[in-house]
Amino acid sequence: MLLTLDVGNTNIKFGLFRGNELVAVWRASTRKNISGDELGLALDGYLRLNGYSLKVVTGFIVASVVPPMRPAIERLGARYLGLTPIFVEAHSQDLMPILYSNPREVGADRVLVSIAAFKRFQRALVIVDFGTATTFDCVSEKGEYLGGAIAPGFRLSAEALFQTASRLPKMEQFSAPQSAICRDTLNSLNSGLVLGYAGLVEGLVNRIRAEMDSEPLVTATGGLASLIAEQTKVIEIILPDLTMEGLKIIYDAQKGSPKA
Repeated sequence: MLLTLDVGNTNIKFGLFRGNELVAVWRASTRKNISGDELGLALDGYLRLNGYSLKVVTGFIVASVVPPMRPAIERLGARYLGLTPIFVEAHSQDLMPILYSNPREVGADRVLVSIAAFKRFQRALVIVDFGTATTFDCVSEKGEYLGGAIAPGFRLSAEALFQTASRLPKMEQFSAPQSAICRDTLNSLNSGLVLGYAGLVEGLVNRIRAEMDSEPLVTATGGLASLIAEQTKVIEIILPDLTMEGLKIIYDAQKGSPKA
């Protein structure tokens, strides 16, 4: 079975594939100083909860935007899996041409979601990825990575507000507001953050669409995709595990499809 690891600035996402099926997904908080042993014990626990063991993992591929965690990930592979992890770099893959001025600047996660979405739909795309930052990634109808936009993530924006405005209560959970005009502080925050962020997404997507040569399909991925998609019509499809799918595609291209 294939273990996929998406290391973001806020969360680490583990995925486990049996053949082409993503059979399990787990999340943990990112800690730059985490040890390989801590990662190994966490992975062992996740696998056991889902009826698996470390021995089932025969392939290991990683996308990371947190370079200090690389030694811990390598130790996880060597000590707990007996594997050398494949680290994906956007500029070194050959499945999608990158038209960025400097391809080395593109995060691997941005290209992975683009590769996965293009394989599914084979058409021009805008992929909105709701992570620590919210990225807007554009793919041509020929399957070229065109570039895109980067905005502060939803939770990052909310956290900045709570830290700066001392009289506002900190919110951990967000929900779709019933209206834009609210008569209490918590609902007012929900309105401003959720509807305001939906407006940001809608405005950027519309500008991007106007600059593309063909009419793109707009997809969304990431933890808050469903919440924001409810508030705007520009997001047409939600695909929560695009990064995992992209890692699987890269692995298969390099190693061949795993049989188990």
